[in-house]
Amino acid sequence: MIQEALALLATPKTASQLAQALDLRPETAALLLEKLAARGYAQPLACGTACGACAFRAVCPKDQEPLWVRRQE
Repeated sequence: MIQEALALLATPKTASQLAQALDLRPETAALLLEKLAARGYAQPLACGTACGACAFRAVCPKDQEPLWVRRQE
């Protein structure tokens, strides 16, 4: 599942989009993204887009899901 998630993250995806593609609950996909980010495999697309992973979380638009991508090596 991790390899499939990383392949899907070649293009920006939200947790909901990833959940739908992998047939997971959105909460599970969000947790997977957090784990991938902690291990250095994924990252938020830009500053201010992922409340839990960004220094600008106070000004992050709360009405939009963050986009995530596979981290480039």
